[in-house]
Amino acid sequence: MATVTAQHRLDRAKTVAWRLGIAVVVVAIFVGLYQVNRAHPIRPQSPIPLAHVIGPGIGINVSAGGNAAGITCTTGFLVRTRDNQPGLLAAGHCNPGGGPGQVVIRHGGAFAYRTIGTFTETVNDGSDWDDYDMGLILLDDPGKIPLTSVVDGHPVTGVAEDVAVGDVLCHFGIRTGGPLCGPVVASEANKVRFEAGGICGDSGGPVYRLREDGTTEAVGIYVAVSDGTYSEPSCEDPHPFSIAQTITPWLSAWELTLDTTTGL
Repeated sequence: MATVTAQHRLDRAKTVAWRLGIAVVVVAIFVGLYQVNRAHPIRPQSPIPLAHVIGPGIGINVSAGGNAAGITCTTGFLVRTRDNQPGLLAAGHCNPGGGPGQVVIRHGGAFAYRTIGTFTETVNDGSDWDDYDMGLILLDDPGKIPLTSVVDGHPVTGVAEDVAVGDVLCHFGIRTGGPLCGPVVASEANKVRFEAGGICGDSGGPVYRLREDGTTEAVGIYVAVSDGTYSEPSCEDPHPFSIAQTITPWLSAWELTLDTTTGL
């Protein structure tokens, strides 16, 4: 399991966040920032949307194996390894077992589920603001299903630099069903918080900044929602803030390149 030395340990904010994975069988849902994890009532698995391509924003089921519960999440940005193998960034908590979790998508029909890859890196330190939550899925037989780096119709041009309070960020998740956007209210090297809600299953999805020309800049991976208080979030309640784990440190640590060329 990979780790990265923190460059900046951040001040704790008064925020509770809930990791937005949906239980496939049973799962102790991670609640978020600045409290001990708590168990939540089990929520039945919902079918994941049909995916004709592999890229940011598609639904995945992760089978962790052993006694670990499976999770339904959203995929993040398309990346390439040093030897040009394609992969997808994801939230680390989407692979609760921490091992080589198998990743499945729904492709080609109502019951046509296909394994597309495996978690090869998983970091899920905890639920505090300065903890890390990131994963890497390496893809098997990538030629069988088309790949795309496009996010909701917007080409990805690179990684966003200097994300500041007031910048508008968007995230795309399978449960929200489309982009939700809002201004940044807190920005540090490790995480950003912005004013946009989310729903169970959005975890792992791409967080990005739109440019005036219609392209996007990658910012992070969607890891949590927050209501700005110490109250315990639930799947049914709306929450006004979203939290993203920034991707720049992980591209460097895992020797990855953001894919900005693969599109449909």
